[in-house]
Amino acid sequence: MSESLTPHKEKRTLLILYVLAIYILFQLSWWGYHLIQLNGEVLELKSVILGQSQYPVLRSKIWMVVGEGSVFLLLLILGFWYIKRTVIRELRLARMEKNFLLSVTHELKTPIAAVKLQLETLKSRQLSAEQAAGLISDALRETRRLQTLSENILMATRLEQRHGALMREKLDFSALVNQELKRFRNISEAEFQAEIADELFITGDEQMLHALVANLLENAVKYSALSKINILLKSHNGQIHFEVADTGAGIPDDEKQKVFGKFYRRGNEETRTAKGTGLGLFICANIVKLHQGKIFIRNNQPTGSIFVVTFSFE
Repeated sequence: MSESLTPHKEKRTLLILYVLAIYILFQLSWWGYHLIQLNGEVLELKSVILGQSQYPVLRSKIWMVVGEGSVFLLLLILGFWYIKRTVIRELRLARMEKNFLLSVTHELKTPIAAVKLQLETLKSRQLSAEQAAGLISDALRETRRLQTLSENILMATRLEQRHGALMREKLDFSALVNQELKRFRNISEAEFQAEIADELFITGDEQMLHALVANLLENAVKYSALSKINILLKSHNGQIHFEVADTGAGIPDDEKQKVFGKFYRRGNEETRTAKGTGLGLFICANIVKLHQGKIFIRNNQPTGSIFVVTFSFE
């Protein structure tokens, strides 16, 4: 797969498509020219035999060939435009799927290797209670990474295959956010500053909303250069307004919508140092959509991004 998705292979595929299009257009023009010429010769011969001018008939046939050829040419151009767009989209999706496989492989290998090493250390060495507790704590952290990865893959599959299927119940979104925030404070070294209004209720799927908040917090932890994350939850203009602000490098304006696409990640997967699979923000966008909400990104100051989610009260 990796060989077929190199930039050289992609350019060659598009080049072949362009060459075929030019060849077909040339042949269409060439045969149209010869068809008109042949009609002219036949009608000229007929006029000699019958002694009658065939120019009106020739002109009619020329316009017929030009008209039908123009329609065929237009349909051909539209067809090639659609094929080109489809090929480019499929090539881009294939490249992102390749990056996804690379990132998942890395995400699986790292915690598995870490847990294996920690368990082997516990088995082979006589450790103090404090040392053993530290290793167990590290192993649990790595297993949580594996759990999060598997949950995200299952959630992405659920969102695609059961689009619109929600377990709807009335939930305290404030309590839900506080619960996820407490969990991240225990497992992350990031500094969280939170302003969370009490008892903001929403009707929705509890599992999906937990995944939404968790993925936004994880994304902020992953890309926040100064490890400082601000969280805001409030009622504003008849809506629930939820913000997660990081202090990372930020997202260019032309990529603010792309980051919500499936498998989309900035940069080269083979040289990227940031962890992730490209599913987190895709999951967030689809969960928000299923709950009739909105999600968008603003620039943080002096640097970073603010992910904003709004829901209507029900």
